[in-house]
Amino acid sequence: MTDTELYRQLLGLTPPWQVNHIELDIAAQQVRVHVTHDAALSPLLCPECGQTGACYDLREERTWRHLDSCQFQTFLVARLPRVECPEHGVKTIAAPWCEPHSRFTLAFECFAITLLLSTGVQGRTASLLGLNPGQVHDIMVRAVARGLSRRDHEAILKHLSLDEKSFQKGHHYITVLGDSLQKRVLDVVESRTQQATETLLRDNLTPAQREQVQSVSMDMWLAFAQAKEQVLPAAETVHDRFHIAQYLSEAVDKTRRDEHRVLAQAGVSPLTKSKWVWLRSPEKLTDTQKALFTALQSHDLETAKVWSFKEAFRGFFTVGSVEEGQAFFDNWYATALELGNKHLTKVAQMLSTHLTGLLAYLRHKTNNAIAEGLNAQIQLIKARARGFRKFDQFRIAILFFLGKLELSPQESP
Repeated sequence: MTDTELYRQLLGLTPPWQVNHIELDIAAQQVRVHVTHDAALSPLLCPECGQTGACYDLREERTWRHLDSCQFQTFLVARLPRVECPEHGVKTIAAPWCEPHSRFTLAFECFAITLLLSTGVQGRTASLLGLNPGQVHDIMVRAVARGLSRRDHEAILKHLSLDEKSFQKGHHYITVLGDSLQKRVLDVVESRTQQATETLLRDNLTPAQREQVQSVSMDMWLAFAQAKEQVLPAAETVHDRFHIAQYLSEAVDKTRRDEHRVLAQAGVSPLTKSKWVWLRSPEKLTDTQKALFTALQSHDLETAKVWSFKEAFRGFFTVGSVEEGQAFFDNWYATALELGNKHLTKVAQMLSTHLTGLLAYLRHKTNNAIAEGLNAQIQLIKARARGFRKFDQFRIAILFFLGKLELSPQESP
């Protein structure tokens, strides 16, 4: 078997495409496979409409990176013909080994995508493939575009989530739209305004899908709720234990700081170095923290009282019905106000305002656990990349790794 026939078979080329000759560069450790098109064997087809046309000319020589051959970087080299289409004018014909505007073969892109998903790091993947980060990003852009085009826009999306994630320093956020059942990111948008969130929902849900959404899990950010009402008025807003626990923990911590300041001024404060004792779940405390917590219980501390209300509210999410949940909240709310702690009172009043969303949790039993998990993975993507300067790059990385998209080309030689 000749070298040209070997590479023809390795590349999966069929007439009218053929390998003309092989160029080996030992010093550069490269193989260049020169491919030609024989128009006599097959008519030229317009890439826009598929009509046949005469050959207008040949494009300038181009190269495409292919899978390595015996540790040598391998490139396809060809001058693609241009066809004169009666309808669309002069167009470059499609090459069977690559997608339009790509300088990599389909097989190489498949391998690069697999490697990216394995390493999770764009810089590491670029180094292993001998590429620069920009080239890896271009592969990801095409992969995400393919994946989004292949999504089933008739799929039923019953339970969604909206969550925010910091993008850059300062108050710079992105909004993440998640599919709670499939545990995937549908899309992200820059900022967390009502307008941006409305755009995010409309762009990613067809009118039919919007009618089928039953619930949207979110925190108590007003812009999210207002956007949901505008785009998904029939869906219920659900507030879950993760965000509620966060608000109640903040009330405990603010109380601790206030009380510690007063006690320290009067003498010695038992609250010194006790922050995480109050913020962690009792079952997650270390032995040392458990001992400190037991000792703190002997003091008549305002912090301990607020902490007990935080812990007690965990019971709300375990009741069996909306009616039980209403009764639970009414009792908890009344006793929380009686305590007279300003931080707890503020949170209790906020929860009362959003009680409809709390009770909706008891109907749907959906929560933001998936959104919080996705948020953690987004943070990992951000950390591995050492941050993103542009939102578009951040979005592509999120959808590539967390969108559960069909990323690879449909076929590869």
